[in-house]
Amino acid sequence: MPFHLDVHLLDSSYHASTLNRSGAEWPPHPYRLFCALVSVADEDDPVQNAALTWLEEQPPPTVRVPARSVEAAETRRAWVPTNAVERKKPGHAVLPGRISGGQPKQWPQRNLAEPMVSFIWPQCPSPGIQAVLELLLSRIGYFGRASGHALLTAAVVGDAEVTPVGEGWREWSPASREARNVEFLRAPYPGFLTRLRSAHAEGQRAFQQARPHAYQLVGIESAGPKDMVVEGPYVDLLPFAFPSGLSLDPSLTLKVTSSLRSKVSGMLSAAGHDVDQMIAVHGHKPAGDQRHVCAFVALPFVGHRHADGRLRGVGIALPRDLDPAHRKALLAVLLRLGGGLRKLSVPTLSRPVPLSYAGAGDTVQSTLQAVRAERWTTPSTQWTTAMPMVLDHFPRRTPNGIETSVATSCVLAGFPEPRSVEVLHRGAYVPGAPELPPYALRRKAGERPLLSRHVRLRFAEPVTGPIILGSKKSYGLGLCIPVPAREGTA
Repeated sequence: MPFHLDVHLLDSSYHASTLNRSGAEWPPHPYRLFCALVSVADEDDPVQNAALTWLEEQPPPTVRVPARSVEAAETRRAWVPTNAVERKKPGHAVLPGRISGGQPKQWPQRNLAEPMVSFIWPQCPSPGIQAVLELLLSRIGYFGRASGHALLTAAVVGDAEVTPVGEGWREWSPASREARNVEFLRAPYPGFLTRLRSAHAEGQRAFQQARPHAYQLVGIESAGPKDMVVEGPYVDLLPFAFPSGLSLDPSLTLKVTSSLRSKVSGMLSAAGHDVDQMIAVHGHKPAGDQRHVCAFVALPFVGHRHADGRLRGVGIALPRDLDPAHRKALLAVLLRLGGGLRKLSVPTLSRPVPLSYAGAGDTVQSTLQAVRAERWTTPSTQWTTAMPMVLDHFPRRTPNGIETSVATSCVLAGFPEPRSVEVLHRGAYVPGAPELPPYALRRKAGERPLLSRHVRLRFAEPVTGPIILGSKKSYGLGLCIPVPAREGTA
Protein backbone atom coordinates (compact mmCIF):
# COMPACT_ATOMS: atom_id res chain seq x y z
CA MET A 1 0.00 0.00 0.00
CA PRO A 2 1.17 3.58 -0.59
CA PHE A 3 3.27 5.26 2.07
CA HIS A 4 2.16 8.79 3.01
CA LEU A 5 4.17 11.50 4.71
CA ASP A 6 1.59 14.17 5.57
CA VAL A 7 2.23 17.82 6.38
CA HIS A 8 -0.57 19.34 8.48
CA LEU A 9 -0.08 23.12 8.32
CA LEU A 10 -1.24 24.87 11.48
CA ASP A 11 -2.14 27.92 9.43
CA SER A 12 -4.15 27.81 6.20
CA SER A 13 -1.19 29.05 4.16
CA TYR A 14 2.09 27.71 2.84
CA HIS A 15 5.14 29.95 3.23
CA ALA A 16 7.86 29.31 0.66
CA SER A 17 9.12 31.09 -2.43
CA THR A 18 10.48 30.04 -5.79
CA LEU A 19 14.24 30.12 -6.39
CA ASN A 20 14.08 33.62 -7.85
CA ARG A 21 11.66 34.77 -5.10
CA SER A 22 9.20 36.01 -7.71
CA GLY A 23 6.24 34.13 -6.25
CA ALA A 24 5.06 31.42 -3.91
CA GLU A 25 6.36 27.91 -4.58
CA TRP A 26 3.52 25.65 -5.65
CA PRO A 27 3.21 22.74 -5.40
CA PRO A 28 5.65 22.20 -2.49
CA HIS A 29 8.86 20.50 -3.59
CA PRO A 30 9.63 17.05 -2.15
CA TYR A 31 13.23 18.05 -1.43
CA ARG A 32 11.97 20.40 1.30
CA LEU A 33 10.55 17.45 3.22
CA PHE A 34 13.77 15.47 2.91
CA CYS A 35 15.86 18.46 4.01
CA ALA A 36 13.61 18.89 7.04
CA LEU A 37 14.15 15.24 8.00
CA VAL A 38 17.92 15.58 7.62
CA SER A 39 17.96 18.73 9.76
CA VAL A 40 16.54 16.88 12.80
CA ALA A 41 18.40 13.57 12.32
CA ASP A 42 21.46 12.49 14.27
CA GLU A 43 24.32 12.24 11.81
CA ASP A 44 26.06 9.61 13.93
CA ASP A 45 23.02 7.36 14.27
CA PRO A 46 23.31 4.51 11.73
CA VAL A 47 19.63 3.57 12.16
CA GLN A 48 18.43 7.06 11.26
CA ASN A 49 20.90 7.22 8.37
CA ALA A 50 19.55 3.91 7.06
CA ALA A 51 15.98 5.23 7.12
CA LEU A 52 16.94 8.41 5.26
CA THR A 53 18.96 6.40 2.74
CA TRP A 54 15.94 4.18 2.08
CA LEU A 55 13.81 7.26 1.45
CA GLU A 56 16.26 8.95 -0.94
CA GLU A 57 16.58 5.74 -2.98
CA GLN A 58 12.85 5.63 -3.69
CA PRO A 59 11.41 7.12 -6.90
CA PRO A 60 10.24 10.74 -6.54
CA PRO A 61 6.95 10.85 -4.63
CA THR A 62 3.55 11.99 -5.81
CA VAL A 63 2.58 15.36 -4.31
CA ARG A 64 -1.05 15.69 -3.21
CA VAL A 65 -2.32 19.24 -2.64
CA PRO A 66 -5.66 21.01 -2.08
CA ALA A 67 -7.51 21.75 -5.29
CA ARG A 68 -8.44 25.24 -4.17
CA SER A 69 -5.51 27.51 -3.52
CA VAL A 70 -4.41 30.97 -4.53
CA GLU A 71 -1.30 33.07 -4.09
CA ALA A 72 -1.82 35.79 -1.51
CA ALA A 73 -2.26 39.24 -3.00
CA GLU A 74 0.06 40.74 -0.38
CA THR A 75 3.42 39.26 0.60
CA ARG A 76 4.00 38.48 4.26
CA ARG A 77 6.21 41.08 5.95
CA ALA A 78 8.07 40.92 9.26
CA TRP A 79 11.15 42.28 10.99
CA VAL A 80 13.76 39.57 11.38
CA PRO A 81 16.67 39.87 13.85
CA THR A 82 20.10 39.65 12.24
CA ASN A 83 22.59 36.93 13.12
CA ALA A 84 25.47 39.37 13.66
CA VAL A 85 27.25 39.08 17.02
CA GLU A 86 29.64 42.02 16.58
CA ARG A 87 28.71 45.38 15.16
CA LYS A 88 30.83 48.41 14.37
CA LYS A 89 27.89 50.62 15.18
CA PRO A 90 25.28 49.93 17.85
CA GLY A 91 21.84 48.87 16.65
CA HIS A 92 18.49 50.13 17.87
CA ALA A 93 17.90 49.52 21.57
CA VAL A 94 14.15 49.27 21.07
CA LEU A 95 14.26 46.65 18.29
CA PRO A 96 17.18 44.28 18.96
CA GLY A 97 18.86 43.01 15.85
CA ARG A 98 17.28 45.58 13.55
CA ILE A 99 19.71 47.59 11.45
CA SER A 100 19.12 51.32 11.34
CA GLY A 101 17.42 52.19 8.08
CA GLY A 102 16.81 48.53 7.23
CA GLN A 103 13.77 47.03 5.55
CA PRO A 104 11.46 44.30 6.82
CA LYS A 105 11.76 40.85 5.25
CA GLN A 106 8.94 39.80 2.96
CA TRP A 107 8.04 36.55 1.30
CA PRO A 108 5.14 35.25 -0.79
CA GLN A 109 2.64 32.74 0.57
CA ARG A 110 -0.05 30.44 -0.77
CA ASN A 111 -3.50 30.40 0.81
CA LEU A 112 -5.07 26.93 0.95
CA ALA A 113 -8.65 25.73 1.30
CA GLU A 114 -7.34 22.67 3.19
CA PRO A 115 -4.12 23.15 5.21
CA MET A 116 -2.53 19.82 4.31
CA VAL A 117 -0.01 18.50 1.79
CA SER A 118 0.89 14.82 1.29
CA PHE A 119 3.93 13.15 -0.25
CA ILE A 120 3.15 9.62 -1.41
CA TRP A 121 5.58 6.82 -2.24
CA PRO A 122 4.24 3.64 -3.89
CA GLN A 123 6.42 1.31 -1.80
CA CYS A 124 5.78 0.79 1.89
CA PRO A 125 8.89 0.71 4.16
CA SER A 126 9.62 -1.96 6.73
CA PRO A 127 8.06 -1.35 10.19
CA GLY A 128 11.49 -0.39 11.57
CA ILE A 129 12.15 2.25 8.91
CA GLN A 130 8.64 3.61 9.28
CA ALA A 131 9.10 3.94 13.05
CA VAL A 132 12.35 5.89 12.57
CA LEU A 133 10.76 8.19 10.01
CA GLU A 134 7.83 8.82 12.38
CA LEU A 135 10.32 9.75 15.12
CA LEU A 136 12.09 12.23 12.85
CA LEU A 137 8.81 13.73 11.65
CA SER A 138 7.74 14.37 15.24
CA ARG A 139 10.83 16.60 15.70
CA ILE A 140 10.00 18.88 12.76
CA GLY A 141 8.21 22.06 13.78
CA TYR A 142 7.74 23.82 10.45
CA PHE A 143 7.61 23.22 6.71
CA GLY A 144 8.88 25.72 4.15
CA ARG A 145 9.85 28.90 5.96
CA ALA A 146 10.22 28.89 9.72
CA SER A 147 6.93 30.80 9.94
CA GLY A 148 5.04 27.84 8.43
CA HIS A 149 4.33 25.89 11.61
CA ALA A 150 3.29 22.32 10.88
CA LEU A 151 2.69 18.86 12.31
CA LEU A 152 4.15 16.03 10.21
CA THR A 153 3.02 12.40 10.36
CA ALA A 154 3.56 9.13 8.49
CA ALA A 155 1.03 6.45 7.60
CA VAL A 156 0.42 3.50 5.30
CA VAL A 157 -2.90 4.28 3.63
CA GLY A 158 -5.05 2.02 1.50
CA ASP A 159 -6.57 3.35 -1.70
CA ALA A 160 -10.06 3.02 -0.26
CA GLU A 161 -9.16 5.47 2.52
CA VAL A 162 -7.98 8.24 0.20
CA THR A 163 -10.33 10.92 -1.09
CA PRO A 164 -10.34 10.65 -4.90
CA VAL A 165 -8.58 13.28 -6.98
CA GLY A 166 -11.05 15.89 -8.12
CA GLU A 167 -13.02 15.95 -4.87
CA GLY A 168 -11.09 18.86 -3.39
CA TRP A 169 -7.62 17.47 -4.18
CA ARG A 170 -5.06 17.51 -6.98
CA GLU A 171 -2.03 15.28 -7.52
CA TRP A 172 1.30 16.04 -9.15
CA SER A 173 2.98 12.84 -10.30
CA PRO A 174 6.52 12.22 -11.63
CA ALA A 175 6.65 12.36 -15.42
CA SER A 176 9.17 12.20 -18.23
CA ARG A 177 10.81 15.43 -19.38
CA GLU A 178 9.17 14.95 -22.78
CA ALA A 179 5.66 14.98 -21.30
CA ARG A 180 3.43 17.97 -21.86
CA ASN A 181 2.58 20.62 -19.26
CA VAL A 182 5.31 19.58 -16.85
CA GLU A 183 6.57 21.49 -13.84
CA PHE A 184 10.06 20.89 -12.46
CA LEU A 185 10.06 20.11 -8.73
CA ARG A 186 13.23 19.53 -6.74
CA ALA A 187 13.23 15.98 -5.39
CA PRO A 188 15.64 13.76 -3.41
CA TYR A 189 17.81 11.23 -5.24
CA PRO A 190 20.34 8.52 -4.29
CA GLY A 191 23.29 10.20 -2.60
CA PHE A 192 21.34 13.33 -1.65
CA LEU A 193 21.90 12.75 2.08
CA THR A 194 25.67 12.67 1.64
CA ARG A 195 25.65 15.77 -0.55
CA LEU A 196 23.53 17.71 1.93
CA ARG A 197 25.86 16.94 4.82
CA SER A 198 28.98 17.68 2.79
CA ALA A 199 27.48 20.98 1.65
CA HIS A 200 26.62 21.89 5.25
CA ALA A 201 30.19 21.21 6.34
CA GLU A 202 31.50 23.43 3.52
CA GLY A 203 29.06 26.26 4.20
CA GLN A 204 27.05 25.72 1.00
CA ARG A 205 23.28 26.00 0.66
CA ALA A 206 20.91 23.07 0.50
CA PHE A 207 19.08 24.20 -2.65
CA GLN A 208 22.35 24.02 -4.60
CA GLN A 209 22.40 20.25 -4.10
CA ALA A 210 18.86 19.66 -5.38
CA ARG A 211 17.97 18.22 -8.77
CA PRO A 212 14.81 19.11 -10.70
CA HIS A 213 12.44 16.33 -11.68
CA ALA A 214 9.57 16.66 -14.14
CA TYR A 215 6.07 16.48 -12.64
CA GLN A 216 2.67 16.53 -14.27
CA LEU A 217 -0.75 17.40 -12.89
CA VAL A 218 -3.00 14.34 -13.12
CA GLY A 219 -6.69 13.75 -12.64
CA ILE A 220 -9.31 16.12 -13.93
CA GLU A 221 -6.72 18.76 -14.83
CA SER A 222 -4.84 16.43 -17.16
CA ALA A 223 -7.64 16.19 -19.71
CA GLY A 224 -9.25 18.78 -21.89
CA PRO A 225 -8.20 21.69 -24.06
CA LYS A 226 -5.79 23.07 -21.44
CA ASP A 227 -3.31 20.40 -22.46
CA MET A 228 -3.27 21.42 -26.12
CA VAL A 229 0.37 22.49 -26.19
CA VAL A 230 1.85 23.80 -29.43
CA GLU A 231 5.40 22.59 -30.04
CA GLY A 232 7.82 25.29 -31.15
CA PRO A 233 10.52 24.81 -33.82
CA TYR A 234 13.21 23.99 -31.24
CA VAL A 235 13.33 20.63 -29.49
CA ASP A 236 16.25 21.23 -27.09
CA LEU A 237 18.09 24.06 -25.40
CA LEU A 238 21.60 23.18 -24.21
CA PRO A 239 22.63 25.78 -21.59
CA PHE A 240 26.18 26.51 -20.44
CA ALA A 241 26.84 28.65 -17.37
CA PHE A 242 29.58 31.16 -16.70
CA PRO A 243 31.51 30.71 -13.43
CA SER A 244 29.84 31.97 -10.28
CA GLY A 245 30.36 35.71 -9.93
CA LEU A 246 31.10 36.28 -13.63
CA SER A 247 28.63 38.12 -15.84
CA LEU A 248 28.90 40.05 -19.10
CA ASP A 249 27.38 43.27 -20.34
CA PRO A 250 24.30 42.49 -22.49
CA SER A 251 25.62 44.86 -25.17
CA LEU A 252 28.12 42.08 -25.95
CA THR A 253 25.33 39.66 -26.89
CA LEU A 254 26.01 39.50 -30.63
CA LYS A 255 29.77 39.24 -30.05
CA VAL A 256 29.23 36.40 -27.56
CA THR A 257 26.79 34.44 -29.73
CA SER A 258 28.85 34.95 -32.90
CA SER A 259 31.88 33.64 -31.04
CA LEU A 260 29.79 30.70 -29.79
CA ARG A 261 28.73 29.76 -33.32
CA SER A 262 32.34 29.94 -34.52
CA LYS A 263 33.49 27.85 -31.56
CA VAL A 264 30.90 25.13 -32.23
CA SER A 265 31.79 25.05 -35.94
CA GLY A 266 35.48 24.72 -35.04
CA MET A 267 34.76 21.88 -32.62
CA LEU A 268 32.79 20.03 -35.31
CA SER A 269 35.59 20.49 -37.85
CA ALA A 270 38.18 19.28 -35.34
CA ALA A 271 36.07 16.16 -34.79
CA GLY A 272 36.16 15.41 -38.53
CA HIS A 273 32.71 16.64 -39.58
CA ASP A 274 32.00 18.50 -42.81
CA VAL A 275 30.54 21.71 -41.37
CA ASP A 276 29.77 23.09 -44.85
CA GLN A 277 27.07 20.42 -45.14
CA MET A 278 25.57 21.32 -41.74
CA ILE A 279 23.19 24.08 -42.79
CA ALA A 280 21.57 24.08 -39.34
CA VAL A 281 24.92 25.10 -37.82
CA HIS A 282 26.26 27.73 -40.23
CA GLY A 283 22.78 29.01 -41.08
CA HIS A 284 23.37 29.84 -44.77
CA LYS A 285 20.27 28.32 -46.37
CA PRO A 286 19.60 28.24 -50.11
CA ALA A 287 16.58 30.15 -51.37
CA GLY A 288 13.33 28.36 -50.58
CA ASP A 289 14.82 26.12 -47.88
CA GLN A 290 12.23 25.99 -45.06
CA ARG A 291 14.37 24.12 -42.54
CA HIS A 292 15.11 25.77 -39.22
CA VAL A 293 18.66 26.45 -38.04
CA CYS A 294 20.32 26.36 -34.63
CA ALA A 295 20.00 29.46 -32.49
CA PHE A 296 23.00 30.60 -30.47
CA VAL A 297 21.76 32.59 -27.50
CA ALA A 298 23.10 34.50 -24.53
CA LEU A 299 21.15 33.97 -21.30
CA PRO A 300 20.47 37.14 -19.28
CA PHE A 301 19.37 37.44 -15.65
CA VAL A 302 15.86 38.91 -15.93
CA GLY A 303 12.45 38.57 -14.34
CA HIS A 304 13.48 39.24 -10.74
CA ARG A 305 13.21 42.48 -8.82
CA HIS A 306 17.01 42.46 -8.43
CA ALA A 307 17.68 41.40 -12.04
CA ASP A 308 20.38 43.35 -13.83
CA GLY A 309 20.06 41.92 -17.36
CA ARG A 310 23.70 40.83 -17.45
CA LEU A 311 24.61 37.63 -19.24
CA ARG A 312 25.08 34.58 -17.00
CA GLY A 313 25.61 31.96 -19.67
CA VAL A 314 25.01 30.86 -23.25
CA GLY A 315 22.88 28.25 -24.94
CA ILE A 316 22.39 26.39 -28.21
CA ALA A 317 18.81 25.74 -29.32
CA LEU A 318 18.53 22.69 -31.60
CA PRO A 319 15.72 22.74 -34.19
CA ARG A 320 13.12 20.01 -34.23
CA ASP A 321 13.82 19.15 -37.88
CA LEU A 322 17.58 18.84 -37.37
CA ASP A 323 19.17 15.94 -39.26
CA PRO A 324 19.57 13.07 -36.73
CA ALA A 325 23.22 12.54 -37.73
CA HIS A 326 23.97 16.24 -37.26
CA ARG A 327 22.18 16.25 -33.93
CA LYS A 328 24.28 13.31 -32.76
CA ALA A 329 27.46 15.08 -33.87
CA LEU A 330 26.49 18.31 -32.08
CA LEU A 331 25.65 16.56 -28.82
CA ALA A 332 28.91 14.63 -28.96
CA VAL A 333 31.19 17.65 -29.40
CA LEU A 334 29.24 19.86 -26.98
CA LEU A 335 28.88 17.38 -24.14
CA ARG A 336 31.36 14.52 -24.49
CA LEU A 337 34.33 14.68 -26.87
CA GLY A 338 37.37 16.23 -25.22
CA GLY A 339 35.29 17.24 -22.22
CA GLY A 340 32.73 19.10 -24.34
CA LEU A 341 32.31 22.86 -24.57
CA ARG A 342 34.39 24.18 -21.67
CA LYS A 343 35.48 27.68 -22.64
CA LEU A 344 34.57 30.50 -24.98
CA SER A 345 36.68 33.38 -26.26
CA VAL A 346 34.80 36.66 -26.20
CA PRO A 347 35.99 39.84 -27.95
CA THR A 348 37.12 42.57 -25.50
CA LEU A 349 38.01 39.94 -22.86
CA SER A 350 41.65 39.04 -22.40
CA ARG A 351 41.00 35.44 -21.36
CA PRO A 352 38.48 32.80 -22.48
CA VAL A 353 35.38 32.46 -20.32
CA PRO A 354 35.05 29.04 -18.62
CA LEU A 355 31.74 27.25 -19.25
CA SER A 356 29.95 24.41 -17.48
CA TYR A 357 26.99 22.50 -18.88
CA ALA A 358 23.89 23.24 -16.82
CA GLY A 359 21.97 20.02 -17.38
CA ALA A 360 18.89 18.93 -15.44
CA GLY A 361 20.95 16.87 -13.01
CA ASP A 362 23.73 19.40 -12.50
CA THR A 363 23.83 21.57 -9.41
CA VAL A 364 26.67 24.02 -9.96
CA GLN A 365 25.71 27.27 -11.71
CA SER A 366 22.48 25.66 -12.93
CA THR A 367 20.88 26.71 -9.65
CA LEU A 368 20.77 30.21 -11.15
CA GLN A 369 17.49 30.24 -12.99
CA ALA A 370 18.83 32.17 -15.98
CA VAL A 371 20.93 29.20 -17.11
CA ARG A 372 18.34 26.46 -16.60
CA ALA A 373 16.71 25.22 -19.78
CA GLU A 374 13.21 25.12 -18.30
CA ARG A 375 13.41 28.87 -17.64
CA TRP A 376 13.20 29.37 -21.42
CA THR A 377 11.23 26.32 -22.59
CA THR A 378 8.25 25.87 -20.23
CA PRO A 379 4.97 26.01 -22.23
CA SER A 380 2.96 29.18 -21.70
CA THR A 381 0.28 31.22 -23.43
CA GLN A 382 2.12 34.45 -22.63
CA TRP A 383 5.71 35.29 -23.56
CA THR A 384 7.72 38.50 -23.37
CA THR A 385 11.16 39.45 -24.64
CA ALA A 386 14.14 39.13 -22.33
CA MET A 387 16.40 40.51 -25.08
CA PRO A 388 15.06 43.15 -27.49
CA MET A 389 13.72 41.88 -30.77
CA VAL A 390 15.20 43.30 -33.99
CA LEU A 391 12.32 43.47 -36.49
CA ASP A 392 12.55 41.43 -39.69
CA HIS A 393 11.57 44.47 -41.77
CA PHE A 394 10.39 48.03 -41.40
CA PRO A 395 6.71 48.09 -40.37
CA ARG A 396 4.01 49.81 -42.40
CA ARG A 397 3.03 53.28 -41.31
CA THR A 398 -0.37 52.24 -40.03
CA PRO A 399 -1.79 52.41 -36.49
CA ASN A 400 -0.94 48.73 -35.85
CA GLY A 401 1.89 48.37 -38.32
CA ILE A 402 4.58 47.38 -35.80
CA GLU A 403 2.28 44.88 -34.02
CA THR A 404 1.44 43.30 -37.39
CA SER A 405 5.16 43.08 -38.19
CA VAL A 406 5.84 41.27 -34.90
CA ALA A 407 2.98 38.82 -35.50
CA THR A 408 4.37 38.08 -38.97
CA SER A 409 7.80 37.46 -37.46
CA CYS A 410 6.26 34.87 -35.12
CA VAL A 411 4.88 32.92 -38.06
CA LEU A 412 8.14 33.23 -40.01
CA ALA A 413 10.04 31.86 -37.02
CA GLY A 414 7.82 28.75 -36.89
CA PHE A 415 5.41 29.72 -34.10
CA PRO A 416 1.63 30.16 -34.27
CA GLU A 417 0.21 33.61 -34.90
CA PRO A 418 -0.27 35.28 -31.51
CA ARG A 419 -3.75 36.23 -30.34
CA SER A 420 -2.45 39.65 -29.29
CA VAL A 421 0.80 41.61 -29.53
CA GLU A 422 1.95 44.50 -27.36
CA VAL A 423 5.01 46.59 -28.21
CA LEU A 424 6.94 49.04 -26.04
CA HIS A 425 8.78 51.92 -27.67
CA ARG A 426 10.93 52.30 -24.56
CA GLY A 427 11.59 50.00 -21.62
CA ALA A 428 10.72 46.33 -21.16
CA TYR A 429 7.94 44.21 -19.70
CA VAL A 430 10.09 42.26 -17.23
CA PRO A 431 12.61 43.56 -14.68
CA GLY A 432 16.20 43.56 -15.89
CA ALA A 433 15.48 43.09 -19.61
CA PRO A 434 18.04 45.36 -21.28
CA GLU A 435 17.64 48.02 -23.92
CA LEU A 436 20.61 47.79 -26.26
CA PRO A 437 22.31 50.68 -28.06
CA PRO A 438 22.23 50.69 -31.90
CA TYR A 439 25.80 49.43 -32.26
CA ALA A 440 24.94 46.32 -30.20
CA LEU A 441 22.20 45.36 -32.69
CA ARG A 442 24.55 44.90 -35.67
CA ARG A 443 26.87 41.97 -36.24
CA LYS A 444 28.84 43.67 -39.01
CA ALA A 445 29.68 47.22 -39.92
CA GLY A 446 27.40 48.64 -42.60
CA GLU A 447 24.43 46.42 -41.76
CA ARG A 448 21.04 47.91 -42.48
CA PRO A 449 19.69 49.37 -39.22
CA LEU A 450 16.32 48.02 -38.16
CA LEU A 451 14.03 48.85 -35.28
CA SER A 452 14.36 46.95 -32.01
CA ARG A 453 11.60 46.65 -29.45
CA HIS A 454 10.56 44.73 -26.37
CA VAL A 455 7.29 42.91 -27.05
CA ARG A 456 4.71 40.79 -25.25
CA LEU A 457 2.83 37.98 -26.97
CA ARG A 458 -0.33 36.11 -26.01
CA PHE A 459 -1.20 32.85 -27.76
CA ALA A 460 -4.50 31.00 -27.83
CA GLU A 461 -2.79 27.82 -26.57
CA PRO A 462 0.40 27.17 -24.57
CA VAL A 463 3.50 27.26 -26.77
CA THR A 464 6.75 25.44 -25.96
CA GLY A 465 9.96 27.46 -26.03
CA PRO A 466 12.50 28.65 -26.53
CA ILE A 467 10.81 31.45 -28.47
CA ILE A 468 13.30 33.61 -30.38
CA LEU A 469 12.08 36.22 -32.86
CA GLY A 470 13.32 38.74 -35.38
CA SER A 471 16.14 39.18 -37.85
CA LYS A 472 18.80 38.35 -35.24
CA LYS A 473 17.06 35.32 -33.76
CA SER A 474 19.90 32.97 -34.74
CA TYR A 475 22.19 35.10 -32.55
CA GLY A 476 19.98 35.39 -29.49
CA LEU A 477 18.26 38.74 -29.90
CA GLY A 478 14.50 38.42 -29.53
CA LEU A 479 14.87 35.70 -26.88
CA CYS A 480 11.63 35.48 -24.86
CA ILE A 481 10.71 34.12 -21.44
CA PRO A 482 7.39 32.51 -20.51
CA VAL A 483 5.14 34.44 -18.17
CA PRO A 484 3.02 31.92 -16.21
CA ALA A 485 -0.62 32.82 -15.70
CA ARG A 486 -1.80 33.08 -12.10
CA GLU A 487 -3.70 30.02 -10.95
CA GLY A 488 -7.39 30.00 -10.12
CA THR A 489 -9.32 31.40 -7.22
CA ALA A 490 -9.68 29.79 -3.83
